[in-house]
Amino acid sequence: MKLILYFLIVTVLFISWVEYSVTNILFRYNDKGSQSLNFNSLFYYLFNPLYNKTLWSFNTLDINYIFVLFYSYLIYLIFTSKPK
Repeated sequence: MKLILYFLIVTVLFISWVEYSVTNILFRYNDKGSQSLNFNSLFYYLFNPLYNKTLWSFNTLDINYIFVLFYSYLIYLIFTSKPK
């Protein structure tokens, strides 16, 4: 349960960071000119690194969701593992 909560927090922080640095991933202007939530583009962007190599360069690892999840999981394991 703690791991799920941890991943939810990491995901919310990641979405906030991507919306700030990349912009127009979740909040997009619709055909009426008003801003709306676009979950399709968000989900596509989150899993885009599985299909596209563009986000695997050193300069773009901070906006690569798969890398951030993996790295966050390693940090979680380090801080929650009990010493023998």
